[in-house]
Amino acid sequence: MIKNISYIKVVPYIVAIVLFVVLSVIYFGPALEGKKLAQDDITRFKGMSKEIVDFREETGEETLWTNNMFSGMPAYMTSVKYEGNLITYIHKILQLGLPHPANYLFLYLLGFFILLLAMRVNPWLSLIGAVAFAFSSYLFIIIEAGHNTKAVAIAYMAPVLAGIILTYRGKYLLGGILTALFLALELRANHLQITYYLFIIILIYGIFELAGTIRQKKYVHFLKSTAILVVAVLLAVLTHITSLWIAYDHAKYTTRGKSELTFDEVNRTTGLDKDYVTAWSYGITETFTLLVPDFMGGSSSDGLDEKSAVYNELIQIGAPRAQARQIAKQMPVYWGPQPFTSGPVYVGSIVFFLFIF
Repeated sequence: MIKNISYIKVVPYIVAIVLFVVLSVIYFGPALEGKKLAQDDITRFKGMSKEIVDFREETGEETLWTNNMFSGMPAYMTSVKYEGNLITYIHKILQLGLPHPANYLFLYLLGFFILLLAMRVNPWLSLIGAVAFAFSSYLFIIIEAGHNTKAVAIAYMAPVLAGIILTYRGKYLLGGILTALFLALELRANHLQITYYLFIIILIYGIFELAGTIRQKKYVHFLKSTAILVVAVLLAVLTHITSLWIAYDHAKYTTRGKSELTFDEVNRTTGLDKDYVTAWSYGITETFTLLVPDFMGGSSSDGLDEKSAVYNELIQIGAPRAQARQIAKQMPVYWGPQPFTSGPVYVGSIVFFLFIF
């Protein structure tokens, strides 16, 4: 009952939301001045979708074909709005009207806060944990690159896991609703690679729960929880069945489908070549950047200064100082296996220390 609510217990949650908004706005303060972040992928997307957007603005209708991509292709893989999908409005509400990209930082914070609460972490500690997660470097690198859908998909991973955890802990209604809601939001982001990674995490957690069930012999509870989650997944998938089915049907006609045209049989898969698929995958040793940010040199665009060996070598061979300085500045400091990178995936040495501690 409302009378029995302890308002003191609500304070940490209110403080968390307010703090998340403040942090998001302060960090991306220039957005409040009307400035926009230059995102390379978004610039390319605007060019690809211009014909579709122009048609929408002129007619008020959606076109399912565009002529300026590959001499013509279906538009639903580029820019089609599904106005009847109510999940879109929930996504907008959760962003609290914050400007881009402050809205994404807020979603990072909110989603992980919900996950930690579901894991029975103290609300104040959950607040700190959410900040530690949201301010890990990669979550900003993808925003700078224009990977907006990936950012949103990552933000909704945590609350999906929260719903599943709550369900297996006996909070069937709350867990089921959260799972269905946030998985629908996850699918709306339309970044199936991240969703695929999410399902791997869910599978591992499911095995953990199954092992506990066998040990404790609580089969009825496990089956009931799993059944609720199956229904939640079905509801979430059905909210996006149109776009998902179209993507599934269209994939076999793209580079991700089977093709006999290749000059490298060793590198061939049933879809894309292995080198293409793994071009942006982290190297095994590169994983140490989670703890030491410059383990692989840092960003490809950082450049070297006058203290570098390259600069000194140029001076020794007679290069003018201004020229040596310019050449050193253009030298990439990243030396990992990826083609290039905007920065390392750094989680934080403090986070590692606290984990071990």
